[in-house]
Amino acid sequence: MAVLARRDFRWVFAGLAASMLGDASLLLMPAILAKTLTGSNSAAGLVLLFFTVPMVFAPLLGVVIDRVDRRRLLMVACLVSAVAVSPLALVSGRSTAWLVYPVAVGMGLSYTVIFSALAGLLKGMLPARELAGANALLTSTRQGLRLLGPLLGVALYAGVGLWSVVVFDVLTFVVAAGCFAMLPSVPRPPRRAWVSLRVEVGAGARHVWGEPVLRRAMACLSLFFLVAGATESLIFAVIEALGRGPEFTAFTSVALGVGAVGCGLGSARLVARFGEPAMVGAGVFLYGLAIGLWLVPVEAVMVGAMALAGAGLTLSGVAMRTLLQRRSPDEVMGRVSTAYDAVAGAGQLVSVGAGALLALWVDYRVLVAAVSVVCLLAPLVNLQSKAARLAENYPS
Repeated sequence: MAVLARRDFRWVFAGLAASMLGDASLLLMPAILAKTLTGSNSAAGLVLLFFTVPMVFAPLLGVVIDRVDRRRLLMVACLVSAVAVSPLALVSGRSTAWLVYPVAVGMGLSYTVIFSALAGLLKGMLPARELAGANALLTSTRQGLRLLGPLLGVALYAGVGLWSVVVFDVLTFVVAAGCFAMLPSVPRPPRRAWVSLRVEVGAGARHVWGEPVLRRAMACLSLFFLVAGATESLIFAVIEALGRGPEFTAFTSVALGVGAVGCGLGSARLVARFGEPAMVGAGVFLYGLAIGLWLVPVEAVMVGAMALAGAGLTLSGVAMRTLLQRRSPDEVMGRVSTAYDAVAGAGQLVSVGAGALLALWVDYRVLVAAVSVVCLLAPLVNLQSKAARLAENYPS
């Protein structure tokens, strides 16, 4: 199977690249339309909420992912996603502005299903030693497209019209479905007797809790997710203190993406050398260090800090995805992956909301320092004793 995987991995790569390019081009459109048509910052902010909500209920989707052919599921998910984003082309005035929210939900569902199914598919196709390299390549590609995609989407929107962005996104999903169709059939996970919805949905979380290595890594990232979302609001206060307008976020976003892509290219070697648990903690620590640098009132330091933050996010993400794949049996891989997405989504919802509220009453520097300290200390819960590390029998 590994020989087939090396030859056919290009179809996985092409499928993900196509779907992500379309998604990235449409990424800003719902929020831009909500702001343009309603004039409300809150209406635009709700788009992120609707996009994130499906991640909280991701374990329900994990049950399906673990019981069907993942290659076919990816094909169907891409085609359904093409249909789900189509209503955005109908948005033309304030009376139709509400359509941006179901589209945002559809985009969130698409993201959750495609990446969780892909995690299981890669586990079935590749030997354990190649998982980190595959995850690093896919993550770097995703981050790179998130840099280029929005620029392409805004250019199409301004030059041709909203319909052109939607059509482009639909076509990329169709191309992605065709790429996944070119993959050889991968044996579906072993079927087990149905117990109950509660037991089936919770299987991924129980597996993570029962594995000490996964439990410590998830605890580290849970602390991270609970505070990191606050930076969505705090970054505007930091930029204002630098004497720059909100448009400066264009530079910080590019820096974040460049750091993410750069680290993604080397993250597989770091994971191979130091191990997944250590790199999960290292990524969170780097992010905390980057946020602490926000307190230095120098533009160049701010841009550099964003590149460091992007590197930390990518390193911890690649390491955690690889750790989940290596430490989870195939029959629960979908539910383990969606459990991770649920933790991330719930943490981000809480931290984004809390950050927006606290920023109204608490000095932004205090909040930035608090986020930094939590992220710097979070890796402590992921530490292992020397005896525990020796006892861990990582698959090669």
